[in-house]
Amino acid sequence: MKTMKICLILVSLLLLLSSCMESFQLENLGVILTRGTDITDDGEIEVTLSLLQFVKDSPNVNTTIRGKGKTVKGAVRNANTKTNQEIVVGKQELEIYGRSAAEKGIKPLLDTLRRDANVPNTLFLAISESDASSLFNVQDPGISANLGEFLHGLIRPGEEKRIFPERSLPKVAALINTPGIEPTLPILGMKEGIPSKYGIALFKEDKMVGQLPLKDEVLVQVMEGTLREHYYEMTIPIEMVADYLSDKSHAKKNKNVNMVYIVEKGKGNIKLKNKEKLQFKTTINMLLNLLEISESLKLDNPEAIHGLEKEIENNIKKRFEEILSIIQELNADIFGYGVQYRIHKKGGELTTEEWNRLFPKIDVEIDVNVKIIRHGEVHR
Repeated sequence: MKTMKICLILVSLLLLLSSCMESFQLENLGVILTRGTDITDDGEIEVTLSLLQFVKDSPNVNTTIRGKGKTVKGAVRNANTKTNQEIVVGKQELEIYGRSAAEKGIKPLLDTLRRDANVPNTLFLAISESDASSLFNVQDPGISANLGEFLHGLIRPGEEKRIFPERSLPKVAALINTPGIEPTLPILGMKEGIPSKYGIALFKEDKMVGQLPLKDEVLVQVMEGTLREHYYEMTIPIEMVADYLSDKSHAKKNKNVNMVYIVEKGKGNIKLKNKEKLQFKTTINMLLNLLEISESLKLDNPEAIHGLEKEIENNIKKRFEEILSIIQELNADIFGYGVQYRIHKKGGELTTEEWNRLFPKIDVEIDVNVKIIRHGEVHR
């Protein structure tokens, strides 16, 4: 699969370069696949570039170089002095901003990308838990040899395994400039020396103001639209399902029941109930396929299934209330309650200043409906 993707990049580059006034030999090119951007303590911009190279007989497909400058383009030019290849942008897949840069504000950095006609609209954005450069310090030869593709794969491993939040440059730029809704971005970090998905960055306009753990990706994504075929792990107190245990003595031995589901279909919806009182209703519907459960339940009993569904609903509702409390405190409306408010407002206009004042005051009724449509022969 990776070999085919590299071949497609080569073909695209050949077509691109054949139409340019200035011609290049492929072996003289370093194609940016992933770029990390940090702001140093002295205010300079540091870029870390994972380049696809075409050096004959080279054991590595990727190489990594760094550069510094007063601007992003200046930093890239500085990096270019450290290689005998011409650095080109046209096939860049991922841009990663260091945490410090994200907290200062990414709008100037986004403007630089948007002004460059060579940057594709399919470019995805992410945040690093620390410095972006740290994600490029990988010792595992199996990863470092193709690091740019590996990092991009963390964000977009394939449509059938889409991981939230997946954010393209145009979408993030649009959200930053839209009153009533704030962007989120995936956070990447190092775990045991390997770049990994880490969490969800919460933004207020273009500044990162907080984060959610990765486990909340299901609830964040379901509020964006329809969620399908998504892995979902959950823990509930064993006392909540004690009546349906095959062996009731386990209720005294264990505190929790651990479960793994596939969300066959999930969808969230927001409605404005009362504009003057700032009352909203959020509805979350989920169809679940139970894959694994740590305790033996009488799942052939419809009452057991119904009881389990109710506890899952309570679990989801409680966590959504916690998330809502967090984002109201940060004044970061990632779910877009402000969009619904604007739609029902006379003239359809809403300023950022107005919603900044109103969002912390909104009152939300939460309704969660869960149906377990498959559970197999688990612990029967």
